[in-house]
Amino acid sequence: MPVSTDGDRLRRLCAAALVLQLGDACARAQRSSSDAGATAASSPASADNGPAGDAIAPVYPKADGAPEPLAARLCDALHALPARRKAACCGGRAGFHAAAECARALSSAARAKAVTLAPDDVGRCVEAMERSLEGCDWVAPLAAPVPPACEGIVRGALGEGARCRSSLECVDGLRCDGAGPTDAGICRAPRAAGPCGHSVDALAAVTRQARHADAHPECRGHCAGRACADDVPLGGRCEAHAACGRDRRCVDGRCSDAPLPPAGAACLGRLCAPGARCVGGRCAAPKAEGEACARDGECRAACVRLDGRAVAAGGAPGVCGKRCAAP
Repeated sequence: MPVSTDGDRLRRLCAAALVLQLGDACARAQRSSSDAGATAASSPASADNGPAGDAIAPVYPKADGAPEPLAARLCDALHALPARRKAACCGGRAGFHAAAECARALSSAARAKAVTLAPDDVGRCVEAMERSLEGCDWVAPLAAPVPPACEGIVRGALGEGARCRSSLECVDGLRCDGAGPTDAGICRAPRAAGPCGHSVDALAAVTRQARHADAHPECRGHCAGRACADDVPLGGRCEAHAACGRDRRCVDGRCSDAPLPPAGAACLGRLCAPGARCVGGRCAAPKAEGEACARDGECRAACVRLDGRAVAAGGAPGVCGKRCAAP
């Protein structure tokens, strides 16, 4: 799922995630304060792990000076560029976006030699973002999806046992166990059993690496109900795609490795290959701006009435176009 970078929605999502993490951190700090006493007060501060004692600080601390050029270029394309293009399409100024926070955290990781960025990879991502934002028919309340060229380009450099602040800092195959917005962790191999899905990866969130778990899985199998579980074998009964394992999906209640069908083919369950949508049981490319539609799923962004309002379910048909605000 793409991460929204649009105004109030992103602020609410980020605030909710941070409140949960801060609440947990505060509880831990309170529990430990009576035992730590003067020892905690006299512990040295760490550049990587925030100030000593009971103080709570972001896992990527505030840094002085300009961000790393490659980090700034990538983050501008992921956050600021969509905001500028949407403002041009809808009028007004660019709303809230996370470009500065992205550049700060990514620069911190790069300067610590925990991650690497290749200029060619960043260039391809920027070009793909620019192409995906051409015209205005992509504009919707949620941010446009990140193109595949932007996924997997933040590469980790830390090995097993290293102190880390994000799974993106660990080499492929390892994840940062215990990391969150206010806590560092340790690069470790995926676990066979135990808790999962309890943390928010700060760097993956701001760099919009929605598929980072493919290279940095928490579990050897999959995460189900906040606990690691074995993958369901092919043909086995399932209720969710994740239960079937990587490159497999749950189709009609059974795990399948059948390829996703392209535009023009019958849907696999309700699934289609990237770039196609399941409409009326068949995979179809998103309709162009101005084409007739009955629901948002048929369009690149939204199905709207000629007066720009949302099409009501079962109401008069509309046309594909932009939607600047939630209906």
